[in-house]
Amino acid sequence: MRETWDSFEAGLRGLHTHDADPGRVERIRARCLAALALERQRERARRSRFTAWRIWLEPAVACGLSALYLVAAFSSSLALLR
Repeated sequence: MRETWDSFEAGLRGLHTHDADPGRVERIRARCLAALALERQRERARRSRFTAWRIWLEPAVACGLSALYLVAAFSSSLALLR
């Protein structure tokens, strides 16, 4: 078992490492920042579309469910009185 681990460590030590050119790093960073900014812009556009629907849809659904609950409770109360 120890020989296997030693050969594994020797293999890892034999791997070459390379540093990226600073100019390349900056280009990659700029592309990533541009992609993130584009995604944020798309998310804002998506949110604004759904926000317009949610302004009137959420209260309408809440009122509808509340009215449905009250009707069911009222009809149950009437059934008990009969």
